[in-house]
Amino acid sequence: MSEKTNFEDQLARLRTIVDALENGELPLEQGVALYKEGLSLAKSCRTTLENAKNEVTMYQEGLLTQFSPVESENDD
Repeated sequence: MSEKTNFEDQLARLRTIVDALENGELPLEQGVALYKEGLSLAKSCRTTLENAKNEVTMYQEGLLTQFSPVESENDD
């Protein structure tokens, strides 16, 4: 996949690749190409999950604080 996609799109594509490979009816060259794409997608998904896990951990430990929107003053 050349364009950046979100995690859910990458995961859906990875599932499609797994299904196609498990089917076993692909020509060798296409199967190898899908396998390589699947490895790349799996790595990207793993990195995204690790980053999310680290961010959640940092919030839980108080190392990050959630930004709240600035409240505007009401003109009375």
